[in-house]
Order: sequence, then C-alpha cells, then structure tokens
Amino acid sequence: MARRRRLERSERVIVSELDADGVGLADAGGLRLRVRGGLPGEDATVKVLRRRRNRLETQAEVIGHPHADRVAPPCPWTAHCGGCVLQHLATAAQREAKRGRLATLLEEQGVAQPLVWLPDVLGPSTGYRHKARLGVRQVPGRQVMVGFREPASSRVADVEACRILAPAVGERLAELKALVATLTIAGAIPQLEVACGEADFAIILRHLQPLGEGDEERLIRFAKVSAGQIYLQSAGPDSVVRLWPEEGVERLHYTLPNFGLRFAFHPLDFVQVNPAINRKMVALALDLLAPRPKDSVLDLFCGIGNFTLPLATLAAAVHGIEGSEGLVQRARENLATNRTVLGDCRVTFAAADLYADGFDVGELPKADLLLLDPPRSGAERIARGIAGMSPRRVVYVSCHPGTLARDARLLAEGGYVLTAAGILDMFPHTAHVESIAVFEPRS
Repeated sequence: MARRRRLERSERVIVSELDADGVGLADAGGLRLRVRGGLPGEDATVKVLRRRRNRLETQAEVIGHPHADRVAPPCPWTAHCGGCVLQHLATAAQREAKRGRLATLLEEQGVAQPLVWLPDVLGPSTGYRHKARLGVRQVPGRQVMVGFREPASSRVADVEACRILAPAVGERLAELKALVATLTIAGAIPQLEVACGEADFAIILRHLQPLGEGDEERLIRFAKVSAGQIYLQSAGPDSVVRLWPEEGVERLHYTLPNFGLRFAFHPLDFVQVNPAINRKMVALALDLLAPRPKDSVLDLFCGIGNFTLPLATLAAAVHGIEGSEGLVQRARENLATNRTVLGDCRVTFAAADLYADGFDVGELPKADLLLLDPPRSGAERIARGIAGMSPRRVVYVSCHPGTLARDARLLAEGGYVLTAAGILDMFPHTAHVESIAVFEPRS
C-alpha cells in the first residue's frame, strides 16, 4: 500500500471555499485540509494543528493574494482562540456568506427561493455575547487559563480578554484567571459558565472537588467587588446553588423596551445570547406575523415568553408551549410581572414535549397564526402536520439553516409557500446562521 503523503511545513495551498463552520478548505496533492484563517482564492502557508483520519486541521500563517474582503481581526488572540473563526472577514461579507448558505440549503431541499429576501438584521459585532461556557485549565508551572478552546483542540486558549463576550465578563478574564489561581482546588475546575443580564451577570463555577479552606471567602470577595452573582456546581445542573448574594431571587434580567416588557431568567435558562439582535428579532417577527386584535396565536418552543408576551400586546389570545417545565414556570413568572402591560389578552403557558414519540400535532390549540422558534433539531413534526393546523401565516425563527430548509420543504408539501426570509446577525465572527422565514398558504 502506498504511503500517505505528508504536508511539508513550507508548502503553500490554495483555499477553495469555506465550509459550514467558516473554515477554509484546500487540497494539497490529495490531502484534504481545513485552513483556519484562510479565505476563498487565497494561497497560504499553513501550520498543522491536528491530524485526523481523512484530513488535516491547519492554521494559515502567511497569506498570498488576500481576499478582497479580508480585514485585520479586531482581537489580537484570534489565531489562538476558537471562540470565533471569521474575524478576518468583513462583517458584511460574513453575512453574505451566511445568506448564501441558507439559499443553497433551500435549493438542495427543492424549495423555491423566498419571494422576498429581508434586509439583514444588524447589531454590534463586539461585546454582544451574553451567555457562554468557558474552559478552565491549570498547567503546572504556568498560570491558570480561562477562555474558549483553541482551534481544533480541547486545550484552553490563553487570552487576557474576549472581544465578543459582554464587557462585564469579557474584560474580566484576567481577573477570573487570577481568582481561580488563588483557589485551593484550581486544578479541579474544568469550566465557568457565564450569563449576563442588562445590568447584572452571573458566573457558575463547575468544581470536581469540594471547595477548600478560604475558597468561599475568595469567591464572595470577587462577587462583591464585581457586583456579580456566584454559583457553584458540584455535579449536574441540579446541583447548582448560589453562593452570593445569599438572599434574593436567583434571576438576571433583560428588557424589550418597544413593548414595555421586563424578563427575568435563571443563569442556566435558555435565552438569546445577543440582546440587541433579540430586540430587533422580536419586533421583526411580530411585524411579519402581523396579528390582528381578534387573532389567536400559537407560540411553540416559547421558552420564558420572549415572543409570547410581546405577541400578547397585539393579539386577543396567545398560547405558549415549551418542553421544559422550568422555562414554563419562568414564563408564568414573567407573565405575572408584566400583566399590567398586557391588558385583557388571554395568555396561557403549558409544558409539552414537542419531540415525544406520542406527541400528536392535532392536540395543539387551534390558532390563526403560528410562531416557531425551535432548537437546532428544528420542528419536523410540526411542519409535517401543518396542513391540519391551517394557520393563516407561519413565522419560523431558526438557529440552524439545515433544519429550516428541511422544514421549509415539509411546509411546502403541506401547502405553504416561503414568502420571505432573511438572516439575523446573532453571532458575528462565527459561522452560526440565525434566520427568519415566513410561510403562507398557497393560493
């Protein structure tokens, strides 16, 4: 059997395209390469990061014939951190690539392109991320590291700050590193989960050993100085307990000023990571759905009521359904808090596993309009049952263009036309594609 060719250290490769993860692809005499930091049409000298069975993970080091949309990354650590992969591509070009990916996936599913492409929904390109899971690692003889993982590696990137995290956390990475280094169990802390509200933030410290003498005091001191909340997690999610503050409800907050609404959430709850885009996304979804004062609306995968409560300011009745009992409880809390803003609208929340084998779409409440905001796995069962539901309009908010394209095909088979679609710049500098689509019955 012929020996597999090895990549020479000084060899240059030509990047052909970007893959779904925003990483360049290249071929070097039969070797398949993923080239981080490379853009289509560029030639690059690469460093091998990791060897896999059928490809090499590499990092572009010297770029020839730079792409027209190549820019200087705003973060000095971008080559060493895997938190975002597209800082070297202009943000407008990032969005063009994401829009193109959605269009391609729709075409592959045999779905006609939307009658209208909506303008991109834009927000800040730095300091936008309000939720994240950060790795922690203590290396013998070196300081503690806190941050995202290195590219193509499980190792924690050694950075001093993060430009995409909300400043309350992103500008405190050096402080967090110093804090963890003072703990007696620094080597038994694999991760920190961070969550930010508009005026508050929380850090959940995962620890594999019990805290040692003085550790609680050090953590509380940090929380007091930073005005943050500190939680401890010794095992699974059910083990999370708040260390500081000792009293008060365990909640963070964000607002939707256009609707006069305030939302409370637990740091472990699912909420949109980019609050600026979330405000615009909610407003756009309601504009596209266009509820009338006498309409009833069904909001599936409703979470803590992010769309449900704004819808309640416009419609006669809104029914929110969510798989998590905890999120439903939070949604009901938010309903009670905002009741005076919602007037006479009838709002109900219920817990139901919309993915369960025994789930019957026909059991859902009848409604004039349907809003979907599913997780990455999409809403296949709902899409298959759309003909029996017969909503006047469907607005689908998606965090995965592949499942949106699949469900668009199923909706088309059920008699619905894709009338409009667009992308939301929820995760700048990453390959993540957040999108929104509108479906109406075929006339």
